[in-house]
Amino acid sequence: MAENLGFKEESIMVQHVIFGLLVNTLINQIKVKYQSMPVSPFETHERVMSAFFVALFIYATASVAEIILRTQKSDHQRLVGNIRLLASALATTLLLVTLALILACIISVLWTCLSVKLAYESCQDLCQLLSGAADELMEMLKGLTEFARSSIEKSVSGNTSSPPEKDHAGEDQENNHAG
Repeated sequence: MAENLGFKEESIMVQHVIFGLLVNTLINQIKVKYQSMPVSPFETHERVMSAFFVALFIYATASVAEIILRTQKSDHQRLVGNIRLLASALATTLLLVTLALILACIISVLWTCLSVKLAYESCQDLCQLLSGAADELMEMLKGLTEFARSSIEKSVSGNTSSPPEKDHAGEDQENNHAG
C-alpha cells in the first residue's frame, strides 16, 4: 500500500489533540449558548446529539483498532484511520449543528471534500483487501481440488480388483460357494 504521511505516529497524535480541542471548544460553546435557556441541546437536538455519540463511539473504537493494527504492522491500519477521520469529521459537524446551522452547513462542505477523499482511499484499500482475500481463497480451493484429485486417483489406481462381496453374516460369498 502507498505510504500516507497523514498516518505517521506523530501526525496521528496531533490529529487526536486537534479533535479533542475542537470537541472541547464546541461543547463549551454549547454550554454557554444553552446556559440561559430552560432546555438542553438533548431536548432541542435529540437526533443530532444521538448521532454525535454514535460518531464519537466509532471514533474511539477506530482509534483503538488503529493502535492494535499499528502494533501488528498491519496493512489495514490506513483503512481504520480513514474511518476514524470520517467519524471525527461527522462528530464535529454534528456539534456545530447545535450551535449554528449555517456555519455547520459551510463546514460540512469542507468536511464533505475531505470525506470524499478519504472514502476514495478507503475504497481502494478495501478493494485491495478483498482482492487479497479472494486470491488466498482461490489458492486454498486450488490446493483442496488438487488434494481431492490425487486422493481419487490413488484410490482408483490402488484398487484394480473389486473387493469380494459380503453376505449378511459378513462372510465372503466366494468362500461360501466354494465350501
